[in-house]
Order: sequence, then structure tokens, then C-alpha cells
Amino acid sequence: MWMCYVRHSPIAAGILLLLLANQPPILARGSLGGHEDPWNSERIDRLPLDVRRAVTHMCGNAARAAHYFATYFDNSRLIKLHFEHLHCDEHAQFCRGTSCLRQEYISTGGHYQLMRSYYGRDD
Repeated sequence: MWMCYVRHSPIAAGILLLLLANQPPILARGSLGGHEDPWNSERIDRLPLDVRRAVTHMCGNAARAAHYFATYFDNSRLIKLHFEHLHCDEHAQFCRGTSCLRQEYISTGGHYQLMRSYYGRDD
């Protein structure tokens, strides 16, 4: 039985260590690359056209929303908007005390219509 022993030179090991230690700092902070602004206008842009128009009418073009501003149910047939998660530059107020505006839109015939508007607990 033949056995082969390979001896790595200390120089090769040193070069490998230098290459690994000389990585750019961005690799060390990789988790920061996925950071997303909590108030984002793209969440408004992704709403169906009918709903987006209604929100823009209420808030203006500078509307920005947090993650749970719009929630979708029944394969996106029903959309619920939680206005405590909406920020407008025009200082529109959608909350009073511990209650905030809620709206529910339903898709009928390819268009979304406001089905219900009410104030619910700010949570």
C-alpha cells in the first residue's frame, strides 16, 4: 500500500492567510446590505391602481408606507389598509386618540372598490 504525504510550505500557508485577511470590509458587514427603509414609497406604488389613486388622493404624491400598511386576503381579492402605517408629508391625520383609520377594498369586475371605512384600535 502506497501512501503519499504532501508537505505544504509555510510560504503558501502565509499567502493564504494574507489573502483571507485582506478582504474588503463590505464582506464583513454583509447583513447591512439588505437594510430597507421602514417608510417606503414603493409599497404605495405596488398597490392596485384603484387603491393607489385613493391613497394618493388622501395623502398626496409623497405617501410612504410601513410594512403592514396593506394586508391582502383571499388571493388579493380583499385589501385592508392600516393608516397608522402611512406617513404623509402634508401632515394628514388618520389617527385620533388610540384609533386609526382602516379601509377595506374588494375586487369586483377587475377593479377595487372601497367596501368599508372605519376607525380601529392603533396596534
